[in-house]
Amino acid sequence: MKALFAATLLFVSSVALSVTALAQTPTLMSYQGRVSDASGVLLGNSSPINRTVTFKFYTASTGGTPVYAEAQTVTISAGEFSVLLGNGTGVATFNGPSAPAITPYIVLSSIMTGNVYLGITVDDGTAAVDPEITPRQQIVSAAYAFRAKVAEGLLDGSLGTTMLANTAVTTDKIGGAAVTTAKLANDAVDQTKILNGNVTTAKLADGAVNNGKIAANSITSDKISDGTIATADLADNLITSAKILDGTIASIDIADASITTVDLASAAVTTAKVANNAIDYNQLAAAIQQAMCPTGTILAYAGDTAPAGWQLCDGTAFNRVNNPALFAVIGTRFGFTDSTNFRVPDFRGQFLRGRDGGAGRDPDRNSRIAMNSGGAVGDLVGSVQGDQLASHTHGYNDVYYSEAGGTTSIFNNARGSNGSDNDNSAWNFDRTTAAAGGSETRPKNAYVNYIIKM
Repeated sequence: MKALFAATLLFVSSVALSVTALAQTPTLMSYQGRVSDASGVLLGNSSPINRTVTFKFYTASTGGTPVYAEAQTVTISAGEFSVLLGNGTGVATFNGPSAPAITPYIVLSSIMTGNVYLGITVDDGTAAVDPEITPRQQIVSAAYAFRAKVAEGLLDGSLGTTMLANTAVTTDKIGGAAVTTAKLANDAVDQTKILNGNVTTAKLADGAVNNGKIAANSITSDKISDGTIATADLADNLITSAKILDGTIASIDIADASITTVDLASAAVTTAKVANNAIDYNQLAAAIQQAMCPTGTILAYAGDTAPAGWQLCDGTAFNRVNNPALFAVIGTRFGFTDSTNFRVPDFRGQFLRGRDGGAGRDPDRNSRIAMNSGGAVGDLVGSVQGDQLASHTHGYNDVYYSEAGGTTSIFNNARGSNGSDNDNSAWNFDRTTAAAGGSETRPKNAYVNYIIKM
């Protein structure tokens, strides 16, 4: 029959630690015990013996599943033994966290929360199953452990910077917004206490850092990430010329169009402030050209091929998406072939005429037709008219010979009388003059190409 062991257990925990030594505190626990067999005979009474001792930690005094287990080969002399718990070997039959060599593995110190009970099993050297010594022993605090618990709550100002090792307090140890401006003395946190990039915007409450918390000249350009300070973050007139070192603002620091002419004092930008080749000629020329000839401008041009940025006025269709600027100006007034394109005007062989616009100078303005399918009609830019002569008459002399004697009478405007009773007076004559002129009505002219600004 399996013998039962009795044990007298003793924890030794009498080591005082300074605050600065906490980072080097061992994760082991000193443990001493005195063990005898069921008859009260001390193990190793006559000579020291080695036995396998299993240590299991529970959160209940009876039953339950261990939260940690390890085994050690312990030398027992006259019933007494001493071990360092946390140095043992993981128990293969235990599925929970164990000492090294068994997965999962945790350190012994991580289970010391709430009520913890220790159960011990001593191998008697036989193959029989060894019972756990009862009762389990509750692990209790020593005097210095109570002192350590008191140290968890610190009075304001009782923990100084000299008590903390450099980088001992990391951001994950500080709750969100736990350190407020009221907890910091003026100038208490200087640059040497803050690692580069350690304080991010997520760690600062809105408005938490004000002028009173920032020493003069303490924030330099290398402490500010590009683009992190927007105009909305700057008070009106906050940055004056006295706050800007000469030459510290480069072109790459200025967002496009962020500085307008109203932001510059008269004569503030001189030629001395503009480096040679700082202004790209091509960009300047393009900007001037756009200002002088905006998109949609039409000019007479002597070349056969349109220059860059221009198109011959020959009715070509262009994609609306790819040419948004020109499409925004002329739309489909000159026609289109489908919903994806639009036409430029076709002025080949045409004279240009200013739009009437209600002036009344073009009496046929409302009957004007579209240049191409879908184009503008009536009194709108883009409409066209065919060639035409205004209605008119021509007067000429005609000679009439009477039936009574051949007397000659001269009629003006195809009508007249010679005063004779034998004459047929008041005769009307519809006659046509001989054709003269060319194939169209036109003034003297010279050919050019019309071009439009894209």
